[in-house]
Amino acid sequence: MSGDIVRALVDGLADVGVFAENTPAYGLDVAPFQTDELVVLCARQHPLARTRRTDFKTCLAHELVGLNRSSSLLALTSRAAEQAGIPMRLRVQVRSFDAMCHMIAANLGVGVVPLAACKAQVAALDLKVVRLKDAWATRRLLMATKTGSALSPAAQLLVQHLLETR
Repeated sequence: MSGDIVRALVDGLADVGVFAENTPAYGLDVAPFQTDELVVLCARQHPLARTRRTDFKTCLAHELVGLNRSSSLLALTSRAAEQAGIPMRLRVQVRSFDAMCHMIAANLGVGVVPLAACKAQVAALDLKVVRLKDAWATRRLLMATKTGSALSPAAQLLVQHLLETR
């Protein structure tokens, strides 16, 4: 999760990190990396599975599967629910996108996830992808390193590769 990535960088446990834009990143050198599409996943038998695109407000009529409280994605969806004036009904909260996908496949609710991070689970668990119409569903990802830290040759190669393939 984004907060964990920033903490690992600040604590010196990681050399390079990629995380969502609205994550506080004090003490890090940060640069834009790429964009990320958020989508709604649901089980094939869920009522939302009959649609190709929806807005998040429509999703709020259903129970949700979400990440735990420290995730930037939960903060983002919570703000969107607050702006819509509809409370989120979180049925279950988990610590990973993989766990979210398994809960969604068990039809415990729908979930907002980054499509790129969950493509393998979508296919393996036969989940339905519903595109979000909301502007916030396209978010920017940032790449960061610890300010003033020299990167190892391996980390420099990783950064170079990531920047070339974005």
